[in-house]
Amino acid sequence: MDDQPPPEFRIHQTAQENLSHDNPPQRSFDEEMKEDVTKDCPGWNNPDVKKTYVIPPTFPDIPVNRDNKGERTEKYFYDILTEFGEKTKQPMIVVHSCEFKELVQCFEKGTNFAKSYWLKGEHDFVIIHRTCGVIFFQVKAALKTAGAYTKAVQQINKDQDSLTATMKRLSLKEDQGKIEEEMTKYPGFAVMPNCSRQLAGNRTGCFKEDCKTADAFDKWWKANIVRRGNPEFSQKMYELMVIRFAAPLMTSCLQSVVLDNTYKRLIKLTKDQLSIMMGDCPQQYIKGPAGSGKTWLLMEKAKQLARIKPNEGILIMCFNRPLSMYLAKEFHQFPNVSVKTFVSLLLGIKGGMTSLNGLSEDEKKKLVFDCVKKLPQVTNSKYKYEHVFVDEGQDMFGIWIDLVDLLHMDSDDDRRYKWVFFDNNQNVQIMGPKTNITRKMVNSAKEMNRIVRNTLNIFECSKKYLSPTLGAEIGHGVTGRQVKWVDSMSGCTLSQCLQQGTEIVRKEVSDLQRDRVTMSNIVVLTCDTKVSEKVCQDLSEGSPCIQTQDAEEAIESPNHAAITVDSIRRFKGLERQVVILLDPPFNDQLNMELNYVGMSRCFCLLIIVTSKEKRKVYEEFTFEC
Repeated sequence: MDDQPPPEFRIHQTAQENLSHDNPPQRSFDEEMKEDVTKDCPGWNNPDVKKTYVIPPTFPDIPVNRDNKGERTEKYFYDILTEFGEKTKQPMIVVHSCEFKELVQCFEKGTNFAKSYWLKGEHDFVIIHRTCGVIFFQVKAALKTAGAYTKAVQQINKDQDSLTATMKRLSLKEDQGKIEEEMTKYPGFAVMPNCSRQLAGNRTGCFKEDCKTADAFDKWWKANIVRRGNPEFSQKMYELMVIRFAAPLMTSCLQSVVLDNTYKRLIKLTKDQLSIMMGDCPQQYIKGPAGSGKTWLLMEKAKQLARIKPNEGILIMCFNRPLSMYLAKEFHQFPNVSVKTFVSLLLGIKGGMTSLNGLSEDEKKKLVFDCVKKLPQVTNSKYKYEHVFVDEGQDMFGIWIDLVDLLHMDSDDDRRYKWVFFDNNQNVQIMGPKTNITRKMVNSAKEMNRIVRNTLNIFECSKKYLSPTLGAEIGHGVTGRQVKWVDSMSGCTLSQCLQQGTEIVRKEVSDLQRDRVTMSNIVVLTCDTKVSEKVCQDLSEGSPCIQTQDAEEAIESPNHAAITVDSIRRFKGLERQVVILLDPPFNDQLNMELNYVGMSRCFCLLIIVTSKEKRKVYEEFTFEC
């Protein structure tokens, strides 16, 4: 070991600025590694920054077609560590699934003969904490302790032996004797989230009760993570450990990069998995929950038809005005495609009306009946289409399906398409009982029950609002960012709650902006338009000023420096990389569906701003069929 270099040894650069450099400057290997870490984790080596970095920034994909109990248990603990670190502002780097290989020398007893062997393995979790040092965790999914706990302890011993070998390899000869003493300051723990402390007995570790929530883990942390000896972990040692464990696995922890990568993967998965449904079936009902890709499939099929049949009229009908504006923008290059809302069609056919405001439910249904009666007498060809596509069928009212049949010019001699999409889990328009989707439609509909537009974390958060009868499941293994809960709202009055919530939103948006997330990729969703209008006003007047736009403005004349703020109902059918749900109606039995709709608008990062009381209501909610 005499000839081993100190930790800060010098190496030549691997490249020269130009061929005229005969003596290129030397540079520390550690300096290069630290620079790489800084690019992906800004502020990591600043002692004043109290922030947790998790590497990788999202949990690895979990295959959907295999027994993955062990992976899901590791993901559970990954999520706990992430939430704990963010909530308590721990100055640490969490590294998941880090492989090691160290050459170890072992002297035979009574001789000077050293036997060498490779020590290989994998660290489940390594924490490099600015003040507490290096902490190892080995996670086991077992329900009981004996065998699994023993195996975890053996793995922790290997973890610590590998670190000892690393330290000896990098240390000067005169420091070799201090290594063993230093290593006693780095603890390791078995983590068994499925095993109760009662079954664990007197064993040391982190068990079910200790990691049930981030708050419970915080309590366990304070009682168990104590650095023996010197209370401070030196800056030099901290940087060395980050280089040892984190740098080889480094990927960007910047939100903008993580979200963009996740978004691109979900878009590709949507295309790969749904292209098979582009088959030649002229007339069909298609049902599926939000996130299953219904709107994507509608758009792709309509574009395909518009290209190959440019002289045939295509109608795309939906309920929500912002969604209709988005679809119209997507089809602006196809003159044979008309995008209309259900209401605009009714008003056009009826004539003499500009809106449905003030009409009762019965009056609205009668209006549909009158339009169905009048349409056969209308000679205007703008109400006749060779192909009709309907989105949001569950939100129509009256005998709307009869109206669709009249708008569609069917033919026995030509293949003419009529695809009707609906979500039989939701009906978010305020129209009373769900009488708009018939049992015949439900029974004959093709199912799209695999979720491809949300990450696994978002799906697992929203699925409790899905009817179990749908059989919905995730269609991929992309875990994505953990859902972030900010449950610090505590105002007694509605105005106090709204004021608190708006300030929380301001902070979250400012943090995302610092992480280089494009503002137009963020939407804040509220329960109704009055609240969203007030939030817009408050965000623009406070400090820092946050530019805002509603859903229609974001489509018609988008401002990329502004976030979108609107109601859940008006944003239905649209999506964003980042969704911030402001005070969702967890305790409102009449509007539970809004929670599912709001959560499912999100591609990559879901932030929920609520109170502790309402979060508890969410956690205890069970869907009743």
